Amino acid sequence: MRILFLSLMLAPPAWGWWCEGHEMVALIAERHLNPNALAAVTALLKSQPVDPSVQRFCKDIPKDLMADASTWADDTKKPEQTGTWHYMDLPLGMKRGELAPYCQPVGPSVNGGARTGCILSALRYNLNILHDDKESDGERAKALRYLIHLVGDMHQPLHTTANNDQGGNCVPIQFFSEPKTANLHSVWDGMILNRDMAAKARTITQMADDLDREYQKQAESWTKHGTEFEKWIWEGHRLAQKVTYGDLQPRIPVEAYEEHPDCKAESAKDGALHLRVDEEYQRKAAPVIEEQIVKAGYRLAEILNEVWP
Repeated sequence: MRILFLSLMLAPPAWGWWCEGHEMVALIAERHLNPNALAAVTALLKSQPVDPSVQRFCKDIPKDLMADASTWADDTKKPEQTGTWHYMDLPLGMKRGELAPYCQPVGPSVNGGARTGCILSALRYNLNILHDDKESDGERAKALRYLIHLVGDMHQPLHTTANNDQGGNCVPIQFFSEPKTANLHSVWDGMILNRDMAAKARTITQMADDLDREYQKQAESWTKHGTEFEKWIWEGHRLAQKVTYGDLQPRIPVEAYEEHPDCKAESAKDGALHLRVDEEYQRKAAPVIEEQIVKAGYRLAEILNEVWP
């Protein structure tokens, strides 16, 4: 089970895309919903609002319902016991193969422990609930919020890849001249994107608009085959190998898979490499991150358009 190595993190938690990335995915998806899907999503989220007692990490709650819903699954990880739903640790270096050994089916919490599941089984589970008209509006709204969030998570390459390092959470790295050491997961969750947004002087909404315009011609090629969760997982995994880990200097050795890796030992080992994120790494990674966010938005829209044609 992945446990966040908190001492290596900058302020925001390494929980999939940070507020900015998840909200962009939702905003882009919303622009591409058909009228029926848009009306159904709006009605469901409006009639089943987020419990006001839930402590929200993203303090500037967006007025847009889908954008607000996009970060709920991180806020409720602990009470919902669904931490394992957000990732799948495919070993770095794995080319192709059966996913089942790295993903348990969704199951209930036992004695207050975490529910079983991974991002693949959780997506399928929640999509089935959303398709089921016999489910209550409360359950369907919850499934919708999970779906909006987990489609975004699936497109963060470190949510489908690990090198005995809990998806990069155990890889200390210096991010430019930041005073605190970050970790590779945090860098990909938000630090690169936030630096890019600051350089372009763009808000979340403006950035979503820009990316939608830039990539709209590619939307059909990314969605024409419908919902292909496994294909999208392998796509992110390849990007992790090629860019996320592949462009690090020096290169981190690919390790033999361990089911229960030692994060502290891995951190010490990778820390000895004195890894840094500089302008060159930022230049290569930022376009990949932006494209993955747009893909997630278009694909989320396609999924919801299939639920409500």
